[in-house]
Amino acid sequence: MSKSIRRNHGAIRVLLAILAVSLMSRNSLADEPKNVTEIQSAHDRALIRDLLTYLAKSPKADDVDQAYMKVFDKAIEHDWFAENEAVARKYLAEHPDGPVRSLAQIVSTMARAQAGQFAEALASFNALMAGLGGSDQEEFASNFADTLANAAMASGEHEVARKVYQALLRKFGGESPNLAQKVKDELARIDRIGTTAPGVAVNDLSGATIRLDDLRGKYVLVDFWATWCAPCVVELPRLQAAYSKYHARGFEVVAVSLDESKAAVADFARARKLPWKQVHNATAGGDLVEAFGVRSIPATFLISPSGTIIRLELRGPALDKALDALIR
Repeated sequence: MSKSIRRNHGAIRVLLAILAVSLMSRNSLADEPKNVTEIQSAHDRALIRDLLTYLAKSPKADDVDQAYMKVFDKAIEHDWFAENEAVARKYLAEHPDGPVRSLAQIVSTMARAQAGQFAEALASFNALMAGLGGSDQEEFASNFADTLANAAMASGEHEVARKVYQALLRKFGGESPNLAQKVKDELARIDRIGTTAPGVAVNDLSGATIRLDDLRGKYVLVDFWATWCAPCVVELPRLQAAYSKYHARGFEVVAVSLDESKAAVADFARARKLPWKQVHNATAGGDLVEAFGVRSIPATFLISPSGTIIRLELRGPALDKALDALIR
């Protein structure tokens, strides 16, 4: 082989190396987290991978329960139930009386809910309720009930949500007036399905009057939120995407802020370029929070073109899925 050919082969190798580095750099940039939420998500996924590797290598270690607890905590925090269901079931099978059994049951139950298997999820929830002890576990039970009930409502399984809260009431309602009132409020919210949306007239941030009756003919999402509500703010990009996709086809959003200051929500909406109707409840001249019976946020109500409340708790992928089915 001549020297010139060797030099050409060397040049080609150098060129390929440069191209590979360039592609790796581009892929690296494409994979970089775009915001704080993505950074946290990437960090927590890596943590779960490391913990599962540790558990596989050291199944008899003294701190296995601590490792499982971290895995389940992160799964619950991010709603990563389906992908961690096998881990939860493994723990329940191998450690039926383990100290983080309740967390594993949450992951397992919510994985069934995410798969649309709400009958199984409800049965699992009832089994967990039966195994709980005294009033010291009331807060845990209440939070879990909210998680499962909200998932059921987001999927349109309102009767499942009703049964979840009824089970919670049977277990703890007799000893806790506060919980009994909470369940009463939640059941009243579910009872709004199929009823006509409140006709309260309110003023938006610009002073223009808004009546939900005037929006008949459109699907209207009434979104109760606040700038200080982290889950509400995290949801905004998805809501903006849904608005862009469906607005021209008959979808409207009326956002009702629970901020103390009107200026706070006005500045936030302007900075984020939020395009939909904004109401500051405290200065709107009418109380939509009371009219809809809202006790906590985030909270959403989807209203049909005829003015009837048809869905609750539509957020994230559930909102796009529901709108895609309704708006043709």
